[in-house]
Amino acid sequence: MAIVTATEFNQRPSEVKARSEREPVFVTDRGRATTVVLSIAEFERLRAAKPVRSLGQALVADDDIDLDIVRENSSGRAADLDD
Repeated sequence: MAIVTATEFNQRPSEVKARSEREPVFVTDRGRATTVVLSIAEFERLRAAKPVRSLGQALVADDDIDLDIVRENSSGRAADLDD
């Protein structure tokens, strides 16, 4: 991960573009990341990635999901109420 300031980005855009071919380049403004420069290949790879779904979304989807849910029948342990 490379980090450059906004000033460096404005002064040397060709270097930032070349570096983004190897790794994402974070551009900071007043010490805070505001922009990320990516190669087009990395952008396309991220865009094509399947979105992360929550468990709830996966369960209501039409996907075939086999869940082997086993309920534990132990009674647990007795509570110790002595001080």
